[in-house]
Amino acid sequence: MLKYTLTLLSILVYSNLFASPSFSDFFTDKACRVDFHFCGNTHQTTAYLDNIRQEPFWGGRHNHLDSDLNLGDFRFRVLDSISQKVIYINGFDALFREWQSTPEAQKTNKSFEQAIQFPYPKKAVVLLIEKRLDFNRWEELLRFNLSPDDKLIEKRIPRQVPVKTIGKSDRPEKDIDIAVIAEGYTAAEQDKFFKDAQRLYENLCTHEPFASNKNKIVLHAIAAPSENSGVSVPQDSVWKNTAVGSNFYTFYEPRYLTTLNVKKVYDFAALVPYDAVYILVNTDRYGGGGIYNFYTLVTADNKYTTQVSVHEFGHSFGGLADEYFYDKQDVLTDMYDLKTEPWEPNITSLVDFDKKWKNDLPKGTPVPTPPTDQYKGKVGIFEGGGYLTKGMYRPSFDCRMRTNSYPEFCPVCRKAIERMIRFLTE
Repeated sequence: MLKYTLTLLSILVYSNLFASPSFSDFFTDKACRVDFHFCGNTHQTTAYLDNIRQEPFWGGRHNHLDSDLNLGDFRFRVLDSISQKVIYINGFDALFREWQSTPEAQKTNKSFEQAIQFPYPKKAVVLLIEKRLDFNRWEELLRFNLSPDDKLIEKRIPRQVPVKTIGKSDRPEKDIDIAVIAEGYTAAEQDKFFKDAQRLYENLCTHEPFASNKNKIVLHAIAAPSENSGVSVPQDSVWKNTAVGSNFYTFYEPRYLTTLNVKKVYDFAALVPYDAVYILVNTDRYGGGGIYNFYTLVTADNKYTTQVSVHEFGHSFGGLADEYFYDKQDVLTDMYDLKTEPWEPNITSLVDFDKKWKNDLPKGTPVPTPPTDQYKGKVGIFEGGGYLTKGMYRPSFDCRMRTNSYPEFCPVCRKAIERMIRFLTE
């Protein structure tokens, strides 16, 4: 009997040590937002704490809190301060990381705003922010202790602006909640913004795998008012006063549309529960941007808006890479090190292809796969991707992550997005 009791006790202790953390044991239904700065240059990355605030809604996952999908150039981990057990983890990317691959970063230092959000803890925790070194190795950038009772954690009520919810809102932890922020819409253009947001929702839900999961997708249209209508276009010497201060010409690329004002973005997003942040820009100019677990920016009225809006959301929501490439040097052609396996699920350097779509390849598929009619529409290993013509490979001849003309995501990209939807809602 004693032996049986000791064995049972050992099993219970072991199970407790390795069980996934329960949301209700560690977290509330509010959110903790941490603002910080990435600083450095091409060769140096540092992170400095800025501010911590409590926000009214947590819209993210409630399950498998100590697991992630190994996506992003960065990640953060939340540890229980007593047991040092990981109770939450998430990957993300940053505009700073892209800037590090530009010529400017070779000769100057810069600072970029960044924000992360996790469920508000019930007890003291340790927060770690880490940088990816390769597919499975990480370097610690910042570590600090966080007490939920700290009197200096801000509890300001977000600025109230009109919000319209599109889609059936059930429970945030079971939905894909998207905070869509108006940019470049004046107060008089509020109705136009809500119509544009409705069009964005309907377009997204015509593409698989979002179409099959439409009942899980909820869009919260946040009518942030701008002083000026439109958006800043530095290459044309046009500067506007807008809600989140976005502009074209990022890294001197005419069509690259981003904002450096990250805290403004997330201040508006705090009005709703969210899994993803989307900025809808009131212009007919071509362009956009999408960064994993950070934000998406897309213009509302360009003739390619329907295509670009889905492509950019593939970046920010699914962690997908660009599958196109350039025959000449581009500002982002130094983004990837061909000696390591990229983390994005839809490109490979073949350094560690076993972790990519190897199991989805038809038997006998040649490597590289020739771009002939025989292999179009099939999963393969096609050379060219991640802005590189050589040494990087993509899974399909064409895909929404490669061209605007292709109508859908390839099978590998669809699978990656479906995996993310399940991860966040099940």
